[in-house]
Amino acid sequence: MVDLPPEEDAELCLPAVKAGLNFIRLATPTTDDKRLPAVLKNTSGFVYYVSITGITGAAAPDPSRVAAAVARIKRHTKLPVAVGFGVRTAEHAAAIANGADGVVVGSALVDAIKARLDRDGKATAGTTSAVTDLVSRLAAGVCGTKQRNS
Repeated sequence: MVDLPPEEDAELCLPAVKAGLNFIRLATPTTDDKRLPAVLKNTSGFVYYVSITGITGAAAPDPSRVAAAVARIKRHTKLPVAVGFGVRTAEHAAAIANGADGVVVGSALVDAIKARLDRDGKATAGTTSAVTDLVSRLAAGVCGTKQRNS
């Protein structure tokens, strides 16, 4: 489960966690140190850090700001921190992977699919390769970073 406000924990989060589901919360650039403990209280699985303010895929994250935010979150939790929003290229993924435990890509994959659909919105012969090529490039960026940091 992702992103239910902590104020609603009793209704869905706590029963979900009791049933064995992880509850993943979002932390954002505007989540301050006063709000962060509430966000992390019943979070499980990992923390999803939204790297930019605004619409997903609309801007590239600033790796130094993301690293600082991830470090701040990690001072409050032992959970892994995955970072998403605005990650579109292998270079973005590699830069984010330097400080984060995971990198989340969504809009770039949707765009890769949309670019390879026919006029009726159906997949073409190039749709799968467009997605797998992008995923391969992103993974190479992340894996190269993780190998250098090991």
